[in-house]
Amino acid sequence: MGLAGLAVVISSLWIAICAAAPELIWRGAQIALSHVSLEDLLSALLIGLVLAFFIEPMMERLRHLLSRGRHPDTTDDKPHNPLFTGGVSLVFAFASVCLHEAMTAYVSGHGADQSAAHTGLAAGIALTIAWAMVPFFITLAWLSARNLRVTVPLGILAGASTFIAGWLFSWTPQDVIATAIPCVLILCLGYRQAIKEPRRRVLMRCTYIVAVVAAIWLALSLLLLLIPDFAGSDRFRLYKLPQIWVDARFYFGWVLGLALAPSPYYEVGDAKQETPPPAGPLTSSQP
Repeated sequence: MGLAGLAVVISSLWIAICAAAPELIWRGAQIALSHVSLEDLLSALLIGLVLAFFIEPMMERLRHLLSRGRHPDTTDDKPHNPLFTGGVSLVFAFASVCLHEAMTAYVSGHGADQSAAHTGLAAGIALTIAWAMVPFFITLAWLSARNLRVTVPLGILAGASTFIAGWLFSWTPQDVIATAIPCVLILCLGYRQAIKEPRRRVLMRCTYIVAVVAAIWLALSLLLLLIPDFAGSDRFRLYKLPQIWVDARFYFGWVLGLALAPSPYYEVGDAKQETPPPAGPLTSSQP
């Protein structure tokens, strides 16, 4: 696998993890909040202070130095307000510690009720894979759409990923169908963007596709629950109300991942970089 292929896989994994993260955080937060204490909050605050005022500034300075190494002309002369910078850093650091505690509580909470070793960790890994599988293969298919050797097999695998996940993790037929319909539509619409748009902008375009399709699908599903003739018939009902909220978290994470993930082609230089025109009679600075 070349550098471009590795970058595509990393970007796809990035987006897939974002799709799985909200559900893992949500379940962990429910467990953590059920037995939160003042000692836990103070511990999270202490770790947040270290992250905000030591780790984060050190990482920011390192990023700045690396950026200047690649772009020597880049300067940052804007003054930073210590109150604003410290406050924002502390909020994000405290939130990251709380999220870590929530995910730890999820793993520990599952393991406490089981006799087998590492059952809680296995439950967390299984949940992550189940939620990340479909976005991973669909994104991989999008980013490889112009490679004729892999576009067909990856497209088939992406279309079948919902059914594979349902088989591996024992989803109900209703869950498989409710996930497959919007995801196959998202896959097809994203393919169109992947073929006609510049590669660097594929993820940005696909962000809107996932957001719009998910919003329409969830709104229609909610509407069917509210219509008495459909709400009372199991034949047309793919969702119950709590399941709509579950899928809303899934699509929110997917959209967030597409918005946050860097373009692999931009990183490996696949996109054409603009170069300044050569100096001539009209562009030269010489008199």
